[in-house]
Amino acid sequence: MSYEKIAFELNKAKVFSKLSDIKIRGKTLTLTVSSPKKHFEWIGLMLGYNWKIEEDREEYFLKPDGFRDTGKRIEIDCTIDLEEFPFRMTHWSFYAVYMCDGIYYYSKVLLGSKKKESRLQFLLSKDYYKTGDGHIVFVYIGSGKQVMLRFRESASYDNRLFRARELLAKFIVHSFGKRMKKKKIWLIYEKRCAKAQDNGYYLFKYCMENDMELYLDRKIFFVIDKNSADRKKLDAYSGHVLNFLSLKHLIYLIMCDLLVSPDSRQHAYLWQCQKSAIDYLVRKKKHVFLGHGVLAMKRLNDSFLARNMRSVLCTATSDLEAGIIKNELGFPGYAVPVTGYARFDALYDTSGDSREILLMPTHRSWLFGVERDIFTASDYYHRYMAILNSDELISYLEQKDVYLNFYLHPSIGEHVSAFSGKSDRVRIIRFGEVSLDDLMMRCKLLVTDYSSVAWDVFYMGKPIILYQYDMEKYQETWGSYIDLEKDSPGERAQTHKELITLIKSYVDNGFEMKTEILDKREKTFTYIDHNNSRRICEALRSRAL
Repeated sequence: MSYEKIAFELNKAKVFSKLSDIKIRGKTLTLTVSSPKKHFEWIGLMLGYNWKIEEDREEYFLKPDGFRDTGKRIEIDCTIDLEEFPFRMTHWSFYAVYMCDGIYYYSKVLLGSKKKESRLQFLLSKDYYKTGDGHIVFVYIGSGKQVMLRFRESASYDNRLFRARELLAKFIVHSFGKRMKKKKIWLIYEKRCAKAQDNGYYLFKYCMENDMELYLDRKIFFVIDKNSADRKKLDAYSGHVLNFLSLKHLIYLIMCDLLVSPDSRQHAYLWQCQKSAIDYLVRKKKHVFLGHGVLAMKRLNDSFLARNMRSVLCTATSDLEAGIIKNELGFPGYAVPVTGYARFDALYDTSGDSREILLMPTHRSWLFGVERDIFTASDYYHRYMAILNSDELISYLEQKDVYLNFYLHPSIGEHVSAFSGKSDRVRIIRFGEVSLDDLMMRCKLLVTDYSSVAWDVFYMGKPIILYQYDMEKYQETWGSYIDLEKDSPGERAQTHKELITLIKSYVDNGFEMKTEILDKREKTFTYIDHNNSRRICEALRSRAL
């Protein structure tokens, strides 16, 4: 079986189809879709890649095995060979396709009635396909109940043994839950429970070192993968650290009253899970959103809207940011205290006599999860390779005794090995080798694009260059909350030449921030002190969470 991209034009339909049944057996997926019986002709199904930019668009027509007229609806049967389908990470959506007056239309396939499984069926069933190169494909229900397939690398929890551990945790809680519930447990964590570098870690550290458990009348724990490079930072608080996906983590996750993090509640547990006995409980937990970065240059996706986050509190660094959180994300005013970020408490300028420039671009939504060959063919890759290997820049760095540290955003960190430099003046730093905080505190100058790290460095009063060569495309696919040309915390460069010129000018003037930008800093942050964690704890206590 081979699959070809759709060659005809498609128009979005106002009708919807519903999933009647779907199964994965070996490498074969079979599904039945029930569609409304109207004055048009259903011709089959489509599987489309959830693209960000037009050139990444991929849509494949799935020839139906057959149609059935049930009287009120039309049922479409279809079979997919998962081994031969040309998947790419991460999300693919199902659509039903019909024709009316010679025009083709596509209709979303939504979840219909959901069959309940017994615990034994849940444990034994295998609703995914594992490829020979270590990826898995499984059915996933996205926002709005849209039926999708996820294609990602397989993880340690993609097996029946882990499902058994989940059921054991639920049994223990059911048997001893009343006694444990008295503990009033809070869990703090960061992205995918893989690190301790952000607002979650610094708030937890403050709580442990300032008797906040007594002040808040709560038991507070930090969740992290036992193999994380940051795990050693938590050794002093070992009695309050839970190993990610351990039986104890699962039990405390079921029992906890509150999740606290700089990311969504889903990061407290399985990421892009294909089946879980606990995940649905996590989605019901109260959550405090500590913020990951100052909301300004990068718009968040709809999953961060108040109605989707369902967070009871969201911290802000200023009245300006609080306004964005209320007006753009839909949080009520009482849920957005202006406290400052916990990690800002640990930010100090430690650059001293060092002469380092930090180059840290953010990722691009259209490059998230792509294969290496797609990444290295991108304009993004070639732009930054040109900087790292610029003869003009390298010669200047050597002349001025300056080093350039390149740190790729963790979301695309798997591609850092694709980058290389031809001079020891350029250091390519892998995620986990050096903490981002250390790199920011040591640097004299930051070069980024739209990353919120600009505000961390701005908080410390250091100069920033924003290399925004693709601003028009970025605004179309991602967008910002501020005017990037007027309200950014630094100077802008749109070409390679402009960037090199600005870097030279800042090195030549001793890395001094210009007066007009320094004045903007005082108006940007409500608090420039080291008491943000205290204010956050006060806000948590006042709301009796």
